[in-house]
Amino acid sequence: MATVKAPFESNVSSKYGAPMGRHSDPMSDLTGKVHLRCVPFVDGDYDKGGAYWGGGTPLFCAWGWNADGDQVVCYFRATSRQDAQIQIVRALFPTPISFYC
Repeated sequence: MATVKAPFESNVSSKYGAPMGRHSDPMSDLTGKVHLRCVPFVDGDYDKGGAYWGGGTPLFCAWGWNADGDQVVCYFRATSRQDAQIQIVRALFPTPISFYC
């Protein structure tokens, strides 16, 4: 089984420095299968691709597709994976979803 590359792993750093975070779509646009991962930080408050997020509560990334088949990527803070899942379920209720690593 192939590993799905997380959106936060794409390089966004440039000669002008790191961007402040990344684009985030509304969580309500997600449908069906949702990939969910905690964003690991390197050098303190930067993701693997070089975007700056600042410290605090853990950062999560959820991604999947909308009803039109377009990719949807959401970044948000949660205290745990379970808390992140609850936030997504509440945003999408009553739409059924499945979580993937």
